[in-house]
Amino acid sequence: MHIDRAGDACSTLEALDGAMNDVLLHLYRHKTWATLRLIDYCQGVGDEHLDATIPGTYGTIRETLRHLVEAEEWYLSILTPGSPDPLPDGPVSLDELAERIRSLGPRWEILAQDPDLPGREVATDDGWRMPGAIVMAQAIQHAESHRTHVMSILGARGLHVPEPSDLDVWGYSDTTGLTQEPEQSSSA
Repeated sequence: MHIDRAGDACSTLEALDGAMNDVLLHLYRHKTWATLRLIDYCQGVGDEHLDATIPGTYGTIRETLRHLVEAEEWYLSILTPGSPDPLPDGPVSLDELAERIRSLGPRWEILAQDPDLPGREVATDDGWRMPGAIVMAQAIQHAESHRTHVMSILGARGLHVPEPSDLDVWGYSDTTGLTQEPEQSSSA
């Protein structure tokens, strides 16, 4: 009997690559979902709150959300050709920011399924070179960080902020139907 260890190793690596692509896909879907949910919440608060900030955050809620969207577009432009038009100078509506996040979501999902992208060298417009995986991970971390800034400002102003768990991966899973309640066992 001959055991093909190399074949087993290849199968295992292929399975791991597929599983990692699935994980990355869910992380990008969560990022899009949570950002849209937060923007939607912010559409229901007044300008006095959108123009507020607290120490330790990026800036006002409006500035932070704009920065989050601009960064998403920039990260994507590093990984793939075809950058969207830049946001106009001055205030931008939350509707416009939400629409941009909605249009970016499917592009992130396509990138998450590209098995070569994490190892491919990419370059920023100012010449920094790195593996695509760094930019891919940064996009997820950056969005999480700035969503937290916005929630901190809202909470400091005494507004009912969506519970952190409502914007976390558990909340995403519950809302999108990926999580299922356990079946109740019947005892006779």
